[in-house]
This record gives sequence, structure tokens and C-alpha cells, in this order.
Amino acid sequence: MYKLKIKKCFLLTIFLFLGKVYGQSQESFKNVSLNNLDAFLDPPKNWIISGDAVADYTKTHDLQSIQGTGVVVDDFAKNNQMHLYTKEKFGDLELKLDFMMAKNSNSGVYLQGRYEIQLLDSWTKINPTAYDEGAIYPRRDQQRGSFEGVPPMMNVARAPGLWQHLDIKFRAPQFDKNGNKIKDARFEEVYLNGVLIQEGANVTGPTTSGMFTDEEATGPVVLQGDHGPVAFKNIQYRKLSSVNDNVEGDNNATNRRPKNPVYINPQTKNYVLRSFMKYGDKKLTHMISIGSPSQVNFAYDLKQGAIFKIWRGQFLDVTDMWVGRGESQLASPLGSVIILNDAPAVAILHDENAPWPDSVSFDDLQDHGYVLNKERNPTFLYTIKGIDVKDSIVCEANGQGILRKISITNPPENVYCRIINGKDITRLGEDLYSVNDKMFYIRIDNKYAPIIRNSPNGKEIIVKINGEQPVEYSFIW
Repeated sequence: MYKLKIKKCFLLTIFLFLGKVYGQSQESFKNVSLNNLDAFLDPPKNWIISGDAVADYTKTHDLQSIQGTGVVVDDFAKNNQMHLYTKEKFGDLELKLDFMMAKNSNSGVYLQGRYEIQLLDSWTKINPTAYDEGAIYPRRDQQRGSFEGVPPMMNVARAPGLWQHLDIKFRAPQFDKNGNKIKDARFEEVYLNGVLIQEGANVTGPTTSGMFTDEEATGPVVLQGDHGPVAFKNIQYRKLSSVNDNVEGDNNATNRRPKNPVYINPQTKNYVLRSFMKYGDKKLTHMISIGSPSQVNFAYDLKQGAIFKIWRGQFLDVTDMWVGRGESQLASPLGSVIILNDAPAVAILHDENAPWPDSVSFDDLQDHGYVLNKERNPTFLYTIKGIDVKDSIVCEANGQGILRKISITNPPENVYCRIINGKDITRLGEDLYSVNDKMFYIRIDNKYAPIIRNSPNGKEIIVKINGEQPVEYSFIW
């Protein structure tokens, strides 16, 4: 009986301790209101409150604000090009925000106004440096020049004009009662677009161009405003718990790396891999992944004729396939994943208002395999409900995205191609559309007469196939 009481007391103690730890890690985020600039100290004139921002990814420093609230934009065209300081000062901090870069633009997020996470238009760069997006910017002095900069683990920067997401876990420097520093500042984790890019990086002093040359226990968050146009929204923060919990990230393999991983990263030519892959709660068994040296990658469902994932950055974690017995046969994307719809790309509709089928039955699509061109880009061959389809997909060598061409032999009446489905679709230009709150672009020529229409999940673009003319379009991100 006595032993039982001791066990109960021990378990209760553990329960209370874990409850305290759990409570520490679950402190709610606070939002920085962007209905006005009241959260910022003496806001300079180059920072304006907007409803959104839009940028032409082909034009240097092109970024325009859209009337409204909820977004803060550095209107770099104005003469007064200054930084934006929060009124509140922070020590240990977990910070989340969304940002948008203009082409060739440069900005940064300074923790305590001293320690910079670099923001830069690093789109398509393969081997990032300590001066690229997501880097911990170097320190500098006369004796050593630049030192201590930390490049991101991989480059997952998206195209100019797209919203990107940054999560930062930061530990402030610590001081004794006499003001002597006893522990350096530290970036525990930094996630960019859902991918872990920094981990356990100490910073021995303010990075180059910090707002202050000394170090203190607290300081403001500073948004850099003197190097190019940039926009921010959804700024949230909370005190960093004393428990080293993970930042909430996307379900990517890179959120927590396995101990002895097996990775595939193409170097000189595309890599083609058959495997299983998770799609939500489903395990897709008839699928194939294509990875490119330009670090644009995609996964294709052979039983639906669907591109169901695209991602930028490193290719695949195949540890679950090649270590031990490899029973799961699961491959996991390593880069920043954009999840697309797994419905078929081709369908017969009664008219342009008929709903798009969410799937095709197993026996209604006959997979005839695929062929590879000299760059190892695939053309998938299949028959869907009697329609012969060639689906050619190219990972673009410039790293901007993937190009898709769908061809049909002797098409019947009322055959359509669904270009994309998303929660929202916005036309940005003559042949350019943004999808899912500017997460990625679709480029399709107006000669196909694309139709934007409502769908159960939001919006979609469909095209009626006329004769044997192929339909070509691009995913850009």
C-alpha cells in the first residue's frame, strides 16, 4: 500500500510538471495590428498601411500597394527610406510573419534591432550564401572582415510578388547582475515557407548594419526599409517558452531531420523515382516523383493523371524506403511543398458549367507508362474514358517552375482541361494568375480562352480543348 502511494505521488508530480511545460509552450500568439502604424515608433513616411500588395516578378523593384488595411508596405520610391521599429521591446521571442519581395529587392528582420535574418530576392538560386534569403547575416569588423554569417540549409525562396512565410525562434543574450554577458544570442530555429533553414545558431554580437552596436536583454523588432521595396502582413509574436518545442511548420521531412537520413538530390540531370507518398491521410501507391538540378520538383499520380505536389528546394528523403526493410516505401519531399488537387486534369463535361470530377475510378484510366526526353523530363501516356492523352511536364532549367503540355488525339466534343483549382484565383495580367493568396502563379496564354469559375473549394480555371491543339501552361513559384 505504501509503495502504491509513492507511485501515485510520483505520477502526479510528473503529470503536474508536464502540464506546466505544456502550458508554457502553448502561450497564445499576439497580433501586431496593421490597421494603422500605432504599434511602431515614429513610423517613417515610406511605410504605409495597405490592403494587399502586388508585384511584377519580371520588373526590378516593382511593388504596388492596394488600398485597405492589414498589410504594411515599404514604399521605397519615396525619398524617406527608413526602418520600422516596434514600440515594444522583446527578449526571448517567437516571431511569425508573411512577407513579399520585389524583384532584386533586399530587406531584413532584425531581432532586438541587432541580429538580422536576411530577406532578399534569392529566387532560383541553387547554393545560397550568408547574404541570401533566410541567412543569418554576417558580422563585420576591420580585422576579420565579414564573419559568422550562416547560410540557410537550402534555398526555398519563392518568386517576387508571392507571399512567403517566416517563423523565428530567438533567444536573447543573457547577462549577470553586473551587466556582463554570460550567454550569446541564439537563433534556435528558423523556418522559411515551412522548411527548417536555421537551427542552433549562436550570434556573438550584432550583425552588420544592426541598429545598435551594443547588446542588451531586450530590444525592438526592426523591419529594414532602406534597401528595396517589401511588404509584411500577419505579424504575430509570443514569448519563447523555456521548453524547446518545435515551431509549427508544414508537414515536410525537413521539419525534424532523421538521425541517419538518406536523401536524393539531382546534380546534373533529372531524377525519376517510383515510390509511395502521402497525400493528406491517403497513401498514394501509383505515383512518381521528378526532381531537377534546378531544384523545382513535382509528384504525379499515375492513376489520376494529376500533379498533386510541387516543391522548391532539395528533392526527396527516402530513408523510409532504403533503411531497414523499407516496408513503408514512403518518399517525402525535402523542400517547400505546395499541395495541389489530386483530381484528373482531363474530363468530359456536359458544358462549361458542369462540375469537375473529383477523381476517376481505377478502371477508367489505363496507364501506358511514360517516356523521357534527353533531359529526363517525362511525357505520361494514358487513356481516360477512351481519350488518349499525352501529358508532358518539363522542370524548367532556369528554376522558375514547371511547364505542362497536354495533348489529346482525336478528342470528342466537350473535352476540357482543368488548369488549376484553389481557394482563390486572381488575374494579375494578360496571361498571369495568382493562386491561394499569391502562393504561386499560373501562366497560360489567352488564346486558350481560359474560364475562371466557382468550384466547391473556391475557384478553378478550365479550358475547352479544340481539336488536337495542345494546351500549354506553367506553374511559377
